[in-house]
Amino acid sequence: MSFYKSFGIYTICGLAAKGISFFLLPFFTYYLSQSEYGIIVIFSNSIYFIAPLMNLGIGETFTVEYPSIDKKQLASFVSTSLAIPVLVLLMVLLTVILFHSVFFSLTGLTTQVQYIVCFFSFSNFYSDYLFTILRNKNKPLSFGILAILKTVLELVLAVLFIRFLRMGYMGRVQSMFISTVVVFIVALFYFIKSGLITFNCSKSWILLILKRGLPAIPLFFMVFFLYNTDKYMVNYFFGAAKAGLYGLAAQFAFIITMLSSAFITPFYPFLYDNLNKGNYQKVVKVAGSYVLLLGVTGLLIYLFAPIGFRYFIAPKFQSSLYYLPFLIIGQFFYSAYMILGGLVYYKRQNNLYYFICPVVIMFSILVNYYLLAVLKITQFGYASVLSYLFCFSLIAVFYRREIKRGIIILSESTPYRLNRSPK
Repeated sequence: MSFYKSFGIYTICGLAAKGISFFLLPFFTYYLSQSEYGIIVIFSNSIYFIAPLMNLGIGETFTVEYPSIDKKQLASFVSTSLAIPVLVLLMVLLTVILFHSVFFSLTGLTTQVQYIVCFFSFSNFYSDYLFTILRNKNKPLSFGILAILKTVLELVLAVLFIRFLRMGYMGRVQSMFISTVVVFIVALFYFIKSGLITFNCSKSWILLILKRGLPAIPLFFMVFFLYNTDKYMVNYFFGAAKAGLYGLAAQFAFIITMLSSAFITPFYPFLYDNLNKGNYQKVVKVAGSYVLLLGVTGLLIYLFAPIGFRYFIAPKFQSSLYYLPFLIIGQFFYSAYMILGGLVYYKRQNNLYYFICPVVIMFSILVNYYLLAVLKITQFGYASVLSYLFCFSLIAVFYRREIKRGIIILSESTPYRLNRSPK
């Protein structure tokens, strides 16, 4: 299947899944208070704090190794990697047992919700792993259908729990958790049926996963802090209601990230394959089209979001629009960063993350703290866009030669160049 066809299927399915979620935003903003929505935002973000340890870069390592290993080696890799999140789950459960009161004071999440975060992250690892395998096997239809069904189940349960059982924010938490567990069960069934679980751990695969995965831990923590530092600090210094308003605006800006995910899903295998073949012009052309699409999408969100808020979002959430422009710009820079992130794995320069990630994390924390806690700014989006811009700029420094080469290729392939010689 061609790249553009795969990208189209991933995008359509992603839009369908997210579109269903957006259709229910009026429902959530009507039945939930600003504070309840803020708690849901913090819960959703807390899930991904454990993700770096659960994932350990396994999905990326699988993608890189998949084209060069046979079925037996593939089963050995999957079986070995599936044991890692079990050990991590035991560690994070012990941590919650010991420090649940501290986590409550920092986030406002009850002990029950903290345990749900642990098991949700565990189940989500297996779900994401299944999606990774489907992607690398070039099965976008299976990928998309499963993603849509997961979203439909999650939102049907949310309506049932919130509207009819009157569970408040816990209804949304429970619906997210149950739908992920269902896909977790589907993933286990798929792994067993496909012969990918052999109960045979390979020392060589463990060493490779650790070699590739340890640098990925800082990466995932970097992504976590980029996405969530602003929301945690808004919640801590300004309260759950403000976090709810800010989180709703982030949902609209997240459309760009959703588009980016749909693109990156087939792009990384496409990138590795074409770089190996020396098809640089093909890669640059696709990447350039992607950046243009991101810009157009961001502009459309900015122009049409006020209309959506006016007719579909509850009046108590209308002030969320104030934060949207800078959140859109921030997501644009992060999506552009994702292209360069693929080069890190292709060049096997994972150790770069040992430098880049701590620097970005520290910058994100400091700029958020200074703007939100010291200056007490009310436009929280400033901190977000500065963090994402810094992240993109830092990795762009390392790959400035590749960027310069890409710009040259684009300029040479443009039919009407400014520097074109007259006939």
